[in-house]
Amino acid sequence: MLPFVIKDEDVKQSMCIEQFFPIPVGIIPIDKALNEKIVEYIKSKQFSFLKNPGGGGNSISSDSYILDKDELSDIKKVLTDSVNEYFKEIVNPDKDTKLYITNSWINLNKNGESHHAHKHPNSLVSAVLYIDTCEGDTISILRPQETLFNDFNFNNNHKTLWNTPEYTIQAMINRLVMFPSSLPHHVNPRPNTCRGERISLSFNTWFKGTLGSEGSADQLHLN
Repeated sequence: MLPFVIKDEDVKQSMCIEQFFPIPVGIIPIDKALNEKIVEYIKSKQFSFLKNPGGGGNSISSDSYILDKDELSDIKKVLTDSVNEYFKEIVNPDKDTKLYITNSWINLNKNGESHHAHKHPNSLVSAVLYIDTCEGDTISILRPQETLFNDFNFNNNHKTLWNTPEYTIQAMINRLVMFPSSLPHHVNPRPNTCRGERISLSFNTWFKGTLGSEGSADQLHLN
């Protein structure tokens, strides 16, 4: 005879699902005055634009080092500080490892134009600053792997935090969005109800400092 009795209510437990290995996307507002300075700089220069070869119809500046201009040095510092704040929060390096901005360019989307799904090679963290947008402008972050459970397609119409193929973030003026450069993303066609053009500034980063453990064979110093 058992020394105790198990009742049905004793074995019923609510399931707990934890979110392990989340992908970090950083969103931070940028000072309005700095954003306006970029707008004035763009208006004062005769930039040439090229159609995005990847498709979608949008255009990118032929100059891919916009933030290297002396007139934008203060803006570059703010963006560099912001992306390092994101990097420190996620990676928390205990060495002098820091990010610096490599290439940077301007994106233009007219109504009906999109930006194909893509990643940013040769970069650690990428970011986009929205300079001029409308309420319907967004950026979509895609799931890195096609499906959660291998290649099985369960054909379900009920999206959850775990099975949705993408997340959409509103592209708002003065908003900086930061993410791992390996994370695929795209821009949906711009609504035809928008006025003007969607203007954004994108940039990539690389790192410098010390990598690896002190005294280990894999320790590396990057300047």
